Amino acid sequence: MSNERGSGPGPESSDASVLGSAPRATSAQPRPSAADTDDVQQRALVLVEALSQGFVDQVQRALGIVLDGTPTSLAFVDHYLSLARDEDREPIVSLLAAGAGAYFGELVRREMGGTWVGDGQIPRRLRLLVEPQFVHFSPVDQAYEAIAGEGLREDDPRLPPGPSFDSGFGLRPARPEDDPGEDDATWLSDRLADLPPVPEDEFHSLTCRFETLQLMLELLAAKHADEGLPPARLGVADYVEVLSMMPPASD
Repeated sequence: MSNERGSGPGPESSDASVLGSAPRATSAQPRPSAADTDDVQQRALVLVEALSQGFVDQVQRALGIVLDGTPTSLAFVDHYLSLARDEDREPIVSLLAAGAGAYFGELVRREMGGTWVGDGQIPRRLRLLVEPQFVHFSPVDQAYEAIAGEGLREDDPRLPPGPSFDSGFGLRPARPEDDPGEDDATWLSDRLADLPPVPEDEFHSLTCRFETLQLMLELLAAKHADEGLPPARLGVADYVEVLSMMPPASD
């Protein structure tokens, strides 16, 4: 994989990290039933498909380009989002971020494997749980940041009420048996910090996010192989405890 994008810990002029902070569980949480899990996934997927198709249609009308769901199509997505860099009307930015985030997340799901969860109504509550390694993220919040071109704050007028803004990649929290500095999040942050930073104007792009996630999965797979851990295919049940401890919605 190329190191031109997504390989460094942050943009050249910033110490921002792509890694989000995974919450620590403080008490045992009841696990949802299989029926509840299936319902959550189905409702999320219906919303994703509607938003993604709407975005594809929008880009085709505006640019005359048909997005084909491949990683190379993200270059067109990033270009289209950059045209809204100065847009400050929240409904327009929200609609654009929802569509672009759904398209991006669905591309990741097909290319790398993963599961959508969400309430089926609010795009910012959509979250993708990656299958090969324990990584979860909000594609819609990452799309907001791709539009803004810089880190957003909770009080940014372009951001609607809802869950706490989270544009990073969440990893498995440290466990009591982990050696200091060898939990996945700390270890991975150190590996990424050793790589050259990416140009500031590319850091928040969805192309950069995609390549960063690819690299993260490759590094984690190598780490776990060295630890003698077999490859795994993660599902909703593997993420339940962490997701149940995430900050509540602010609306």
